[in-house]
Amino acid sequence: MKKVVIAGGTGFIGKYLTRRFKESGYEVLIVSRTSGNISWESKVLEEALNNSEIVINLSGKSINCRHSNQNKKALLDSRINTTIKIGNAIQSCEHPPKIWLNASATGIYKPSEIEANTEDTTELGSDFLANLVTEWENVFFKFELANTRQIAMRTSVVLGNGGALKPLLLLSKLGLGGKQATGNQLFSWIHLEDYFRIILFAIENETMSGSINFTSPNPIKNKILMKSIRKSLKYIPFGIPAPALLIKIGATFINTEPSLILNSSFVLPKRLTDSGFKFTFPSISEALSDILSN
Repeated sequence: MKKVVIAGGTGFIGKYLTRRFKESGYEVLIVSRTSGNISWESKVLEEALNNSEIVINLSGKSINCRHSNQNKKALLDSRINTTIKIGNAIQSCEHPPKIWLNASATGIYKPSEIEANTEDTTELGSDFLANLVTEWENVFFKFELANTRQIAMRTSVVLGNGGALKPLLLLSKLGLGGKQATGNQLFSWIHLEDYFRIILFAIENETMSGSINFTSPNPIKNKILMKSIRKSLKYIPFGIPAPALLIKIGATFINTEPSLILNSSFVLPKRLTDSGFKFTFPSISEALSDILSN
């Protein structure tokens, strides 16, 4: 049986990948600080990775927090340290994994409402998140692994049962699901099942390496997103909008960063579409219909 190792596999995305890989006939090992899983101790990690087909690293503190100096350090350290541990373990393997997929983020790109960002974009963002992701990818690609292909998964907001969609559904049910700020900021997203299918596609296409945008080909404006959510819920005809100032004030109370809502994310999956990947859920209406039906 083929073995896949998922580091940080106890979260929203990791649990889904675990189930889908098991359904696809893989043995799945989880690396986590949680009792009962593979530990981060170097020899234990090396043993888990040896003779595996795939290692997927999803580890890292959630960016959904206030970006204080303390949190900024934790956000960076949690990503860099686990990436280094996996890279070192792979280098020590007698039979290393064939492919290493490391989490990354579309936050590496500069916010834009006009110009689409693709993997060919050379002028990247300059804010904290962009610098965080850039440093993360630099550490990842510094490992020169002769027998392990490397892919940085530049992931947009992942939609499924839970995760980022959950609070938006709650707001809409409470009648507060109107546009946020101007509503013109773009929202790049990916259905959780397509996220899994992109991983399979990348595994099967041995010429694929480097950075890949894990995002739908159809980013949408915030006001269209909120309208689509209300429409999918059927019984919510309206939503009270949230001005930018209110979002900034509210963010302090829920301990998050307002830029996560206010910045425009216009990202397209050029490498995937050029390679012939077909999305199961290319539109937000199809994605929401599937998620809410489950």
